[in-house]
Amino acid sequence: MVVKTKKHRVSTGALVLCVACVSATAQSDDGLSESTYLSEMPVVLTVSRLPQRVDEAPAAVTVIDRQMIKDSGAWDLSEVFRLVPGMFVAYHASRTYMTESVVSYHGLMSETMSSRMQVLIDGRSVYSPLFGGVIWNDIPIVLDDIERIEVVRGPDSASYGANSFMGVINIITRHSADEQGKMVSFAAGRGRDETMARYGSRNGDLTWRITASVRNDKGEDSDIHNPPANASFVWTRNKFDDKRIQQLSLRTDYQINSTDTLEFQFGYNGGPRQAGETYDIVAPNKRAENYFTELHWRRELDQGGELSVKYYDAIESSTATLVQTDPAQPPLAANMNNGDVTARRHDLEVQHTFSSGKNTRIVWGGNVRHDTVFAPHDLGGGGIANAGTPDNYEVSAYDLSSIFGNVEWRAMPDLLFNLGAMAETNSYTGTAISPRVAANWHFLPGHTLRLGYSEATRSPTVAEKRWEQYQRITKNHPLLPDLLAEQVKAFDLGYLGKFRNLDVDFRLFQEHYTELIADHRDDAANHGNLNSGRARVTGFETQLKWDISKQTRLIYALAHAEVDSPDVDRIPYTDSVPTNNQSLMLTHSLNSHWRVSLIGYQTGKTHFDRTDYDLAQGREYFIPVVHRWDGRVAYSFRTGKGKGELALNIQNINDSRYYEFRHDNQVPGRTAWLSLRLESD
Repeated sequence: MVVKTKKHRVSTGALVLCVACVSATAQSDDGLSESTYLSEMPVVLTVSRLPQRVDEAPAAVTVIDRQMIKDSGAWDLSEVFRLVPGMFVAYHASRTYMTESVVSYHGLMSETMSSRMQVLIDGRSVYSPLFGGVIWNDIPIVLDDIERIEVVRGPDSASYGANSFMGVINIITRHSADEQGKMVSFAAGRGRDETMARYGSRNGDLTWRITASVRNDKGEDSDIHNPPANASFVWTRNKFDDKRIQQLSLRTDYQINSTDTLEFQFGYNGGPRQAGETYDIVAPNKRAENYFTELHWRRELDQGGELSVKYYDAIESSTATLVQTDPAQPPLAANMNNGDVTARRHDLEVQHTFSSGKNTRIVWGGNVRHDTVFAPHDLGGGGIANAGTPDNYEVSAYDLSSIFGNVEWRAMPDLLFNLGAMAETNSYTGTAISPRVAANWHFLPGHTLRLGYSEATRSPTVAEKRWEQYQRITKNHPLLPDLLAEQVKAFDLGYLGKFRNLDVDFRLFQEHYTELIADHRDDAANHGNLNSGRARVTGFETQLKWDISKQTRLIYALAHAEVDSPDVDRIPYTDSVPTNNQSLMLTHSLNSHWRVSLIGYQTGKTHFDRTDYDLAQGREYFIPVVHRWDGRVAYSFRTGKGKGELALNIQNINDSRYYEFRHDNQVPGRTAWLSLRLESD
């Protein structure tokens, strides 16, 4: 049974589940006291930069805690975000600079690098300056060091500036004091294995931990399973995506005195990689080397205030000799096969939080950033430009400075206002101001309405800026105007309800996107407007957390979105958002030793700009609806003074050989692995 919308259909099974859950628990709300409600409401740190209860934050937010990450059975960090309503995840869809998964909120992607969302680790941006987006497997972090993940579902440039365009992911790692003692873990299964070790200790007011891991991952199967009978060779092969990931991270936390703390972090991620696809430019022997160092000083002030200064230095680098594998194309010339990339970022941020009265809290601050990118192929000889481009085009710099602020004002005990904005200046598009205003009304204990409006921008990536120069100089468009920052205006109406055993988050949204940068298409330059894209996205999202019993929990997410766009310059935004996607996680503790989980995902029919099709070879225009089930069975035990866990993880239980993003991007079939974890003090 389905409910029909203007152009699409929505599964009513999900809606019936929502109504049934609310109906089954609503009558128990009478026993929920205000003190119980306040004590159980989670606190988030990301949305406005102020610690706030989730029902007082000025935007919708999903919290993925440590237990959810474990229960999901995720192998890659990117897979965790399949649990977020409205998030599109595609396994190893990116195929040029690196072979990497796509993580995008609300789609609107014209390429695999989802460059319209900001990703932070402990507030440090890992947004790649070259193509935008995130290289998930190159981040120096392991899943086991994550405390929780906060996902802001909607524009958040008021807090984190340009590129926080559709949303923000903030990955918060564990304090070193929470990971003391020794831990080792081993995992092995079909096409993948990992060894990890961690040690944490304390010396007076200094705590520290060090984590090291080695992971081997063969990625997609080399051959596509059961291709169309008349398919050409290119449609029968997956991408080159084998990788070996070596990671090392260090975190120290020092309590200098009663008010001052100093945190230091260092991370390394490196190893051999493969990148590229059949009949394309590939990097068969690529190697990644990524580092970061971070120093963060905090001082506690009176009445809950804080002053903090944070500096980090990050290097994203890789070396590769590129090879042309398409027999119809000539081999790459010597000046075009250098696939090396080095991107370096220096960032300094100051933030001050204080209370100006009994009912008002304020956070404000600013930051300066300097990025440099060296990429001979992508910025010079063989990528966006061509052999005639000057050599100095291989190096590009990007500078940014900003000032931000957010005021939280409790006008009445049950009515809260948040007013925030960021003024940001960058070397590509000049100055932009991104405001946000939101009101949260607790109309009953445990029930909140949120109304919000925000504006956000996205500045061009280094590659997009170089493409503009290429069009102006090499393609003979001397009067082509400069690239502008992309713009969005977003309206948000949310409801958060807390019943005795059920948390409900429901959101209606409408987002108006303008000045969207064309996807390296000559059409846009020929028409004299590189910012030709426009789209309006409307829809709703809901997420439920239902504690069915003390042993059993159900977490469910549903998103429905529709896009209206003129689709100019061959950029079909109209169908680039899955109309419906759903996720479900059911967990149950059989006893103190055994815990099981079942996870299901559904992604609606989707077409992206790079989704090739060929009707003669049985390739449809759309990637069809995707269904997948994962599972995990874990056994916990004690061993001497320590503890351990043995777990069986299974992904794609039904062995579905489906495609994601493109018809030559087939995910692995059923994949299982065993993991053993041992800990001691």
